[in-house]
Amino acid sequence: MRERIRLRLWQTTILVVCHLLPAHAQIDPARVMTIGQNAILFKDYVLAIQYFNTAIRVDSTSARPYYWRAVAKYSLGDVRGAEQDASVSIGRNPFIYDAYYLRALTRHTLGEDSLALQDYRVVLADNPDNRGALHNAAVLYTSMKDTVSARRLLDHLHRYHPDYADGYLIDGGLRLQQGDTIAAQGLFEKALALSPSLTNAHLSMADIAYSRRKYREAEDYLDKAIRINANEPILYTNRALIRYQQNNMRGAMGDYTMAVELDPNNLIARYNRALLRTQVGELNGALDDFSRVVMLQPDNYFAIFNRALVANELGSYTLAKSDLTKIINRYPTFVPAFAERSRANMGLGQTIEAKKDNYLASKMMYDPATRRKAEQQQKEMSELLKEDAENMYAEGGARQVRDERDDNIRKFRLLVYNSREKGYNELYAEAEEGGIRGRVQDREMPVEPMPLFTLSYYMKEEAQPRLGKERDYSGELHLPTSDRKIYVVNDLPVLNQLQFDYHMSRIDSFPQMREQDLFALAMDQVMVSDHAAVVATLDRVIAEHPDQPDAYLQRGVSRIKDFINKETVRHTQIDLGVDVSKADLSKDYLLKKATYTSSIEDFRKVLDLVPGYLPALYNLAYAHYGLGQYHEAISALSDLIIRDPSFGDAFFARGLAYYATGDKEKGDRDMSRAGALGVFGSYNIIKRMQ
Repeated sequence: MRERIRLRLWQTTILVVCHLLPAHAQIDPARVMTIGQNAILFKDYVLAIQYFNTAIRVDSTSARPYYWRAVAKYSLGDVRGAEQDASVSIGRNPFIYDAYYLRALTRHTLGEDSLALQDYRVVLADNPDNRGALHNAAVLYTSMKDTVSARRLLDHLHRYHPDYADGYLIDGGLRLQQGDTIAAQGLFEKALALSPSLTNAHLSMADIAYSRRKYREAEDYLDKAIRINANEPILYTNRALIRYQQNNMRGAMGDYTMAVELDPNNLIARYNRALLRTQVGELNGALDDFSRVVMLQPDNYFAIFNRALVANELGSYTLAKSDLTKIINRYPTFVPAFAERSRANMGLGQTIEAKKDNYLASKMMYDPATRRKAEQQQKEMSELLKEDAENMYAEGGARQVRDERDDNIRKFRLLVYNSREKGYNELYAEAEEGGIRGRVQDREMPVEPMPLFTLSYYMKEEAQPRLGKERDYSGELHLPTSDRKIYVVNDLPVLNQLQFDYHMSRIDSFPQMREQDLFALAMDQVMVSDHAAVVATLDRVIAEHPDQPDAYLQRGVSRIKDFINKETVRHTQIDLGVDVSKADLSKDYLLKKATYTSSIEDFRKVLDLVPGYLPALYNLAYAHYGLGQYHEAISALSDLIIRDPSFGDAFFARGLAYYATGDKEKGDRDMSRAGALGVFGSYNIIKRMQ
């Protein structure tokens, strides 16, 4: 199983001329642009976006800030956001050819090849010797099998840039596509003569040598490529295949393992390693690899069948039977599946079912009528599948959309699962230590909405406020008078020891306090995170003052926080090996549903009393999201965004909700917007969803 030779996109190097500008009392857009461009030079893309945002606020009609913000977004992996900004830049000034080039790169990445070619043609019309545009357009035409157009562009590329090694690499790929191996080899050799460290040229030469069964020569080329670039998984998967052909099982196994270490979701390496592990008797390892492939590709029937075979060998008969039943339902004439399922049934003690499977397998092998009937069944199933494919467009692409949506949901679930490998606090600690700078998309970020809005006596000191603009939300609640000011904040700050002791002493002295000080007691309980006590106290407050919105807001928050605390304890028990029954876990779910539903009622009461109150809208969406009610969460967040389009947390949360429903395009758009508003972890999510 060989991977196709990959051709990289040629990208321009961005050069920024630095110059000093005099300081002004008002914001100088030119100076802001210069600082932002310098930030890009130093790869501080987050800072750059902040400066370009400022430039856009000062002069929203200018094209350049949008172009440079597109550059920063593209560098962060926010391809869709970059495409949007490049389009805005072109709309404001259609003569910024760099914007066309950048938009072409984004459209190529998004699979919009015809639109990308349109942009490259605009660039080449103004600058016919543009090496990047010639390179990328030739790659696109080659992939589209438009050999005439690809040939024309490559001839231009060779004429304008005769010493450009990558041009000969692309040309070699085109020759291979046309079946001219000799010409292709000559072009790859010329590329290597110009650039001996060109990894893809070594890979291409190895591919030709492999096709001629010159395995030693092919391995030599890949050895050279790996010395040049030791972090490319495809080099190890290809060398593993070559080593296998030379009966070097240990070397092949080592290469597949290295490929998996570099890319844990590398399906080819996983699948081939599983086959090799089966061959050498490492059945448990093979089962793990096949399972990973099936998890990433649920309809990979080769992996499913092989997993069933291994499961049978290991005595995992339930898994084997499940896999084999799935195969039989899809391929009712596949006799080996019946034989293996019979074996699984015997292992499970289901003798009658085992005999039935054996009988069916024998009938299909030796009874022509039975086999014809099974073949007809399979044919009918295939026809139905074909009809589905043909009707796809008539149905508005419904089936395709469903498939894509299902794939996006699976991807998001994997993303969420992986995010649990590190704790929330640990991840944010890393961010506070400088993790929001540079290529923030390469850092792990939590896959969950930003924290709930809560009442607090203290403001959390943040270098990067998560909201798009500063705003005091406490005034809208008409909070009760107190000896201390109460704030509405996005998550509670951590108290120092003196603060903690102070609030504990106030709680202890409550018997001497007046009954009307109940709300003050609740606030002290909030500050020490005794949320169960907060809920009980606020029940009494609400009974006496049923129209107090702050009490409903905090009660809803404390209900959820109390549940999360208990859930954390339960998961800690599980991690420590404490036996937790399925009944207990079921109770946990029912408790969560009841808790979050009650909190939703509290947040809705706040909105009844203070219509359009943004923290309550956000908390309402948070609670819906926690229950898996993603469409309800999207509705609440959309209402919030209409009221405050600068609310970055809302875009982030809505993006997560869209991903959870399988709508990756809308998720990407919201994450891009969140990133521009200062929620920089969104760029990591975008990258991990690609």
